[in-house]
Amino acid sequence: MGQACLGGDAGKQMDQRVTDLLESDRLKDSEIKLLLLGAGESGKSTLFKQIRIIHDGGYNDHELLGFVDTIHSNVLQSMQALIQASHDLNIPIENPENRQKAAKILELQNDSLLNINKVYNEAFANDLKDLWEDAGIQGVYKRRNEFQLLDSTEYFYTHLKRISQKDYIPNQQDVLHCRIKTTGVVQLRFEIDGLKMLLIDVGGQRNERKKWIHCFDDVTAIIFVASLSEFDQKCYEDDSTNRLDESILLFDEIVNSHFFEKTPVILFLNKSDLFAKKLQERVFKEVFPDFEGDDTNLRQCADYIKEKFLQRIEDKDEKKIDVRITCATDTEAIKTVFDNVKEAIVKNTVIGRSD
Repeated sequence: MGQACLGGDAGKQMDQRVTDLLESDRLKDSEIKLLLLGAGESGKSTLFKQIRIIHDGGYNDHELLGFVDTIHSNVLQSMQALIQASHDLNIPIENPENRQKAAKILELQNDSLLNINKVYNEAFANDLKDLWEDAGIQGVYKRRNEFQLLDSTEYFYTHLKRISQKDYIPNQQDVLHCRIKTTGVVQLRFEIDGLKMLLIDVGGQRNERKKWIHCFDDVTAIIFVASLSEFDQKCYEDDSTNRLDESILLFDEIVNSHFFEKTPVILFLNKSDLFAKKLQERVFKEVFPDFEGDDTNLRQCADYIKEKFLQRIEDKDEKKIDVRITCATDTEAIKTVFDNVKEAIVKNTVIGRSD
């Protein structure tokens, strides 16, 4: 995949050059520019928030309070999606009282999402709880791959009592799970061991991609985020397109672009936690009949998906690709992965300077 393993004296020399470069004022004075790319719903914006938590002090109480309405809107949107899907999939809500509650919730318009604090109270939260626990809604949830539903649905309904308190202040995990669509460009400057980093997150939805062009100059590396768990789901923008296929097509665009001919790419195969759960519910071979491994084995299934991405690389001998299986909501795991990524980027910088 374009990366040679160095052993013996050559490996020791490379390690020393990486160490020297890490300690050099020249590198510390320069800025490592990381472009964060990926299709919509890949989890890249969650990764962006996670990096802020790990390397930039996270969010203060004032900032955390700013997420309350967004989280409550996520909770409402999720239930509306479940109720609508119960009609579309012909799975009735079992409790007659819950059916009445569902009808009222479904009638709430977009202005209710914009003014969620006017409708979200203790009684409303109790209605949401009753609906979530209804056997019909749970039956719908088991078929969530057949319609559009926020990945954070189960997380927020598990914590519904806490997030519905009057004095609720979101914690860092709540922020990581809340869904805010990225539009335009969001930047984060931070340091790791004295190295200056600039992380750039750009809108992942199709209509945002044309805005990426001005981010391309002087990119040190690309972090491309793809969701493992979306192998059987459709795109928000196009119900006829598989999300994994969409992500692979975008990866093809990026990795083979003349803009990034010499740019190292780190591929994050994300949402490994949701992927593990889905493998318990879905038969992987039904989606990929040519898969010959154990479809209950996360590593084998993830490797199969990884190969689908790597097969799209046109110049396999020259293109530097580093693949990581990740869960963007796992703070400690991402800290470890990102530390490793930093070293890989520096090593590529050494190789680039010696070419």
